[in-house]
Amino acid sequence: MYVDPKGEIGGVPAIQIRDFLRRDEEWTFAYMIERLGLSPSRAKTLVSELLRLGYVEMMNSNDGSRYYRKTQVGRRFSLASAARPLTRKTAEGKVAEFLERVRALNANDYYLYRVRRVYVFGSYLTERDRINDVDIAVELVDRESDPEKRWAMHQARSHEACEKGRRFSNLTEELSWSEIEVLLYLKNRSRAISLHTTDDRVLTQTDSHVIFEDGT
Repeated sequence: MYVDPKGEIGGVPAIQIRDFLRRDEEWTFAYMIERLGLSPSRAKTLVSELLRLGYVEMMNSNDGSRYYRKTQVGRRFSLASAARPLTRKTAEGKVAEFLERVRALNANDYYLYRVRRVYVFGSYLTERDRINDVDIAVELVDRESDPEKRWAMHQARSHEACEKGRRFSNLTEELSWSEIEVLLYLKNRSRAISLHTTDDRVLTQTDSHVIFEDGT
């Protein structure tokens, strides 16, 4: 999916909305106002547009209050690239570079995960000469099989990151740091790659193709 860097949604820059949806899975109206710095009237217009586009859905809490949750379509939008469309040749080169990083990661015991499989899906599997980005999903597996040792190793890695100055936005991000650093390494800041893990529900709704499999 492509997001126009000059486009708007409900009067708010589309890139800003994409980044908001990328960061947050669900939120209240008040949280949106604070996070995006909007007036209540502008936030109301934005919510109406997000609901119309199908990017969010309205939910009811047990106490009767309302909140909003990102939909599957919203998740796809949150991962959209603002980069210019790629030629087929460039896209194939980006995939080749990605697989080189996969092999390097699997050979490096520093990382607590290795990549078992790599899938491509989306527009890369079409016959188009130009595509917006390359959708790639990776299946990660822990290198350590013992649950207690694995937990200790992941905690130690998060602690190490904190000591080096990294600040986590929440506890979930901190506990997931071992996986996040693997994904950051694999993506390598490439705007051409839209990176997912195989637990992303989008894979159940589209065709995919395995391009790498580690038999170890």
